[in-house]
Amino acid sequence: MSTTTLISFAEFEQLPYPEAGKQELVEGEVLTMPPPVRIHSLIAVRLLARLLASLAEGRVLGDKTGYRIGGGWLEPDASVIWPDQRFDENYFLGSPMVAVEILSPGEDIEPKLTLYFEDGAAEVWVIDPRYKSMTVYAREDGKVVRSVVRDEYRSENIPFTLRLAEIFAES
Repeated sequence: MSTTTLISFAEFEQLPYPEAGKQELVEGEVLTMPPPVRIHSLIAVRLLARLLASLAEGRVLGDKTGYRIGGGWLEPDASVIWPDQRFDENYFLGSPMVAVEILSPGEDIEPKLTLYFEDGAAEVWVIDPRYKSMTVYAREDGKVVRSVVRDEYRSENIPFTLRLAEIFAES
């Protein structure tokens, strides 16, 4: 039986950043993700291009942008910050308005969803390259509502329309 050593954000800041992949801090536990596979990267680039073409400059951020959330650290694959996103001298504070997570094999998204919504996210888009699907979690009337996207999704928060065929196009 193995035990996990929980650490603080201050301790997390002192860890060496991985050359490839990324590290996140969720509920005191360091999660290390491997480098993204080809399809993961292609989906991220296609999505970012569409978001950047549609939204105001400076609101759309890509991978390697992190957020101090609930004593931890999350790095969504893409994000759209709030117009008045909080920040300190080093980091964005709190959840972005929209966080996009492209699933890696075996990744458990539930703890991240909890952190995002506890700290104010309006939407979290979870993209599954294996099944070419997307699930959107959105805050509505104080609750988080889950919807499966089959063809296209229109976000009222940004506003932005995403057609899944655009990001899952064959390469």
